[in-house]
Amino acid sequence: MTNGTSSDDAPSDPEITKNIDDDNIDSVPVVKDEDRGIDDEKANKKRLERLEQNRISARESRKRKKTMIEELQRSVITLSRENKDINQRNENLRRQLMDIAAKFPAAVPN
Repeated sequence: MTNGTSSDDAPSDPEITKNIDDDNIDSVPVVKDEDRGIDDEKANKKRLERLEQNRISARESRKRKKTMIEELQRSVITLSRENKDINQRNENLRRQLMDIAAKFPAAVPN
């Protein structure tokens, strides 16, 4: 800190010190090392459960993504075939129109 005290120092202000000393110490929960170990175990267990759930969720997400990509690939194949067929039909109709235009010039508008 800039006032020359570190964060580990006790308060230097006598009023603050007095207020701290006057507080009811019995109301402050005391955490024993054994209790802290149980809390750490619970926290670790929760963390491991959360990590496992996250792994499961990620696995399912990858599976859904893979399925979606496979469906999209099938759609691309189907639509490409349809597009090829339509283009061939269009080309055949254009050739037929050119043949008709050659035989009957007045029947086909410019």
